[in-house]
Amino acid sequence: MERLEFFTITGEDGKEYNFMFVEELKIEGKKYWVCYEAFKEEDSEDIVLGDTVAFKVNDEKGEIFLDAVEDDDELEKVEEEWKKIMDEVDIDEDEDFIMLDSENNIIKEDKDN
Repeated sequence: MERLEFFTITGEDGKEYNFMFVEELKIEGKKYWVCYEAFKEEDSEDIVLGDTVAFKVNDEKGEIFLDAVEDDDELEKVEEEWKKIMDEVDIDEDEDFIMLDSENNIIKEDKDN
């Protein structure tokens, strides 16, 4: 069974932002992650998915660093590639999922069954 992976990024403003990894794209030798913003509902354990976000993936000595895609032309290429495959990506909300903190430690794991 596939696991849906959630992770948290601390922004330059010091706030934490949660995302759900959806798909990795490879474009012109570079890697990008397409993710959904993820929000925990205030009065429950439910997670609500928000906007689609793309990150540029930099792998340095086995550590992954995610950067915003700030160049308009680069972002347009990522969007075009995502549009080609987005209908093939099936997000099943009943799948197992994990939430990772900024150091990739599991902070929550839910499993059906």
